[in-house]
Amino acid sequence: MSHYSLLITHYSLLITHYSLLITHYSLLITHYSLLITHAPCPMPHPN
Repeated sequence: MSHYSLLITHYSLLITHYSLLITHYSLLITHYSLLITHAPCPMPHPN
């Protein structure tokens, strides 16, 4: 039983770790997209 509880704890920590990573990167992407949106564009868009 202790083996399974250790496995469950390990996987729940992994899930928490990856969800934090996903949250971190989505916040970074949001931050940079806001920067790109609000920054004055020195170059014209190619399209």
